[in-house]
Amino acid sequence: MFYSNFDIPNHLLFVPSMITIHHKIAILIALLMIVAVHAAAQEDPLITNEYRFTQLVTRPINEKVVLFTYSGYTRSPEKAFHSVYASPPNLVFIPKPWVEIYAALIVVYTDNKSAGDSWEFRPITGVRVYLPNKKKLNIFSWTRYENRFILQNRNMISIPRLRNRFGIEAPLAQGDKKWAPKSFYMLADVEPIWRLDEKRLQVFRARGGLGYIFNRAFRAEFQYFGEFSKTESQPSEHTGNIWRLNLKIFLDRHGLRFPKDVDID
Repeated sequence: MFYSNFDIPNHLLFVPSMITIHHKIAILIALLMIVAVHAAAQEDPLITNEYRFTQLVTRPINEKVVLFTYSGYTRSPEKAFHSVYASPPNLVFIPKPWVEIYAALIVVYTDNKSAGDSWEFRPITGVRVYLPNKKKLNIFSWTRYENRFILQNRNMISIPRLRNRFGIEAPLAQGDKKWAPKSFYMLADVEPIWRLDEKRLQVFRARGGLGYIFNRAFRAEFQYFGEFSKTESQPSEHTGNIWRLNLKIFLDRHGLRFPKDVDID
């Protein structure tokens, strides 16, 4: 049966857009799988792997203030450690729709078989700025200062760091389905991490991921980080892979729900 340009049924007009969406998802998943297989096949003993499971729970107090908690578990076979993450209720202040100010604390306990167990207390403060646009893309620059206070073998050390993440989060659906339940989105960013006490670039990370919105209250993300480390005497080189399953739970308060993602690590 043939149709002219003027009498094509609506359900057939919708098919090409659905095919385009599925192609985008398939290509993105394929790229992630290729990267994952390549990284997992690395035989260089200097390249380590970390496997992370994390959870972020957000709940707004009002339109300007959002509370969130962070918890998780990390395991690294090559480094012979596993860590447990937790936090008290942390704060996001939103003076403008395109600006978020963070104040947070992360507590980490690490069971380290090679160097002794440790506790870490990490206060964090930072500013996340979005680039306004009409395509519903989350394009941002996130600058934060953190100080890692690590207690290990009865010694306390301080590692002050400055981090700046440049990233994008883009929906893979079209039209009104962007950021709607039962839709996918992708994320990508790069992040240099500076060690301030030694005045040098310590780590550079590149991240890619795929997220799925189950409903207004629940999202899940698979993320891969490539980590490039640098010492005072050695140039930057690929030294680690991070594999992260990240769950995001959005609680509401009197019908008010924070529409954007809170992320921290």
